[in-house]
Amino acid sequence: MTSARFRSVWRTLLVAIVASLGSAHLALAQLRADLVISGLDAPVGFVQDPTLSNIQLVVQKGGRVRVVQDGVLLAADFLDLTGQVSGGGEQGLLGLAFAPDYASSGRVFVNFTDLSGNTVIARFLRDPVSQLRVVPASRFDLVWPGGAPFIGQPFANHNGGHLAFGPDGFLYIGLGDGGAGNDPFHLAQTPGSLLGKMLRIDVAVPGNDPIGYRVPSDNPFVGVAGILPEIWAFGLRNPWRYNFDHPALGGNGALLIADVGQNAWEEINYEPAGHPGRNYGWRNREGANPNVGTLPPFSLPLIDPIHQYSHADGGAITGGFVYRGAALGPAYQGRYFFADSSFGRVWSIQLVVNAQTGEATAADLLEHTAEFGLSAFFPVSFGLDSSGELYVVNLAGTVHRVTLASVPVPGGCTTPDPFAAFGGGTCVNGGWLPPGLAPPSGGAAPPPPPPPPPQTGCATPDPFAALGGGTCVNGGWLPPGLAPPGVPPPSGGGSAPPPPPPTSPPPPPQTGCATPDPFVALGGGTCFNGGWLPPGIAPPSGGSGQPPAPPAPTGCATPDPFVALGGGTCVNGGWLPPGIAPLLITLTIGGG
Repeated sequence: MTSARFRSVWRTLLVAIVASLGSAHLALAQLRADLVISGLDAPVGFVQDPTLSNIQLVVQKGGRVRVVQDGVLLAADFLDLTGQVSGGGEQGLLGLAFAPDYASSGRVFVNFTDLSGNTVIARFLRDPVSQLRVVPASRFDLVWPGGAPFIGQPFANHNGGHLAFGPDGFLYIGLGDGGAGNDPFHLAQTPGSLLGKMLRIDVAVPGNDPIGYRVPSDNPFVGVAGILPEIWAFGLRNPWRYNFDHPALGGNGALLIADVGQNAWEEINYEPAGHPGRNYGWRNREGANPNVGTLPPFSLPLIDPIHQYSHADGGAITGGFVYRGAALGPAYQGRYFFADSSFGRVWSIQLVVNAQTGEATAADLLEHTAEFGLSAFFPVSFGLDSSGELYVVNLAGTVHRVTLASVPVPGGCTTPDPFAAFGGGTCVNGGWLPPGLAPPSGGAAPPPPPPPPPQTGCATPDPFAALGGGTCVNGGWLPPGLAPPGVPPPSGGGSAPPPPPPTSPPPPPQTGCATPDPFVALGGGTCFNGGWLPPGIAPPSGGSGQPPAPPAPTGCATPDPFVALGGGTCVNGGWLPPGIAPLLITLTIGGG
């Protein structure tokens, strides 16, 4: 086949690809949850060590902080507060965060309820001898307004418990409303109470500082009489996990807060960077819905959540992260993952951010629970590793890494669909075809049952029927126009008879083909990417005896078979013809 003819065929196919992408919804590849750690006792947190990429810490509700090194749970604890925390109900050791300057200061902060049920924010110092533990005697409990080294809790529930440092370097502390039902003391709207608020403090103070923090001068209520200056935002019931869309990972700095509801609604609040002083409405509102209104809110307007769901779908929300890693592919970039611990469910939503206001709306809610396939699943927290990859913490004693599923699909593919971000490819003969080369169904759904195998050995339907019909050669389908020389192109899905097999199979060539050359009678094929190409599509050298070139950066271990046509592109371990890969990259940038 001539170069001009080859380019003409692919231009035709590219038109079909563009047409399909123009109207297709960007399908998301399925996920799975890979077990990382088991044998834990009521884990509630998974935190990456900022100085050692192979170290993560698991926070256990009973008071122990466990060390995970290279995926192995160590026997020695990072910290053990067993006997110093109250572990009943919603109480316990609930949160941990490393200071932004941990590499130099060695400071780490924990949030727990003491034996009296009060909230303690304690600072510890890393052991100078071992980076895998802290010095227990270095404990310092931060001192709060009124002089107590704890924040009083009137009831045993709604303690919040999470800690997170923002992109600004300050520590954010989410506190529940003090407990009981419907915030009986209206504390979430009371400016003289820390309860039911998001706090923001500066803990980068000298080690001998008597209270352990300072209030940042740009907190919204600094200098306002009657309002505690530590308050950053009002109106939270029980913020169970909040995190930042961190700029270091490519985010915009927004704060997302999952707030557990009362009797009817769970909610996700979105706060653009640099928008302090908001009031998220509790107890006057539950989610975006009116609730107890006997006393007025502290301030207006009340900020509605960007997403809420009723107690028909869950009962205790768990906040997660905006995904900014690489393993899940570009289609998951910017999606916010969250869960419900009482129903054992996991979802993600796309965040649509207004470039002018910074505000966001939620779109494209997807549930991933069935994909995870976990039993006894109570997702109480999420975590990120040093690469920004996502983990989910199961209160039943396990931690799982979220990754792409790689289960076999109809057609024999065991690798993730590399075209998921472009609408989804089609698995044919063990390999993925780009959008537009699939049957009219688009390839996302399983194909119909295969017809009886034709005489040429193909056991799967012709995937090119909509494009004029492919040709079955050596048990696999070739696109229209790629039939071997001397064999008429198919006119309606028909197949050309195979050439007679050689009398004795030649040894496998160096380019990776383990089967005999089926094109010997036609002058000899070329082995590339583990399969045989017909005569005329090979590199100028013929390819059959050419040693492999060094692997390309994206994983191709065979020579580029399209050198004579201007050079191919290595994608997902295989070579794409000229013109395909650059077009798809352009669509990625232009189509979001």
